[in-house]
Amino acid sequence: MPVTEAAVQRFISKLVVVRSITHRKMFGGVGLYCDGIFFAVIDDDRLYFKVDDVNFPEYQAFGMPQWVVEGNNGGPMPYYEVPDEVLEDGPKLGEWIDGAVAVAVRKKSKSKKR
Repeated sequence: MPVTEAAVQRFISKLVVVRSITHRKMFGGVGLYCDGIFFAVIDDDRLYFKVDDVNFPEYQAFGMPQWVVEGNNGGPMPYYEVPDEVLEDGPKLGEWIDGAVAVAVRKKSKSKKR
């Protein structure tokens, strides 16, 4: 999960314009939070948002790759890379952040029901 400080600053500078975002280092990468809800990851200098069946078609339309963690306990994760076109479009970026946060909230409420 190597991440350069330049990549972190590039992504954060785009995200904080449209939503209240915080971040912290985790396992060599960076976790991103909107209003305290974990919704995204920066890994290998790429930005990935949390995805489920509801928002997946947007990522699929852009042909974006899924985040895959390497190693013994790795594998595909429920995050997809955010396209540059979305990063450069403030209103659209806000919608995608909201979508990823909604995924995190849905996932959290499902796990509480168990």
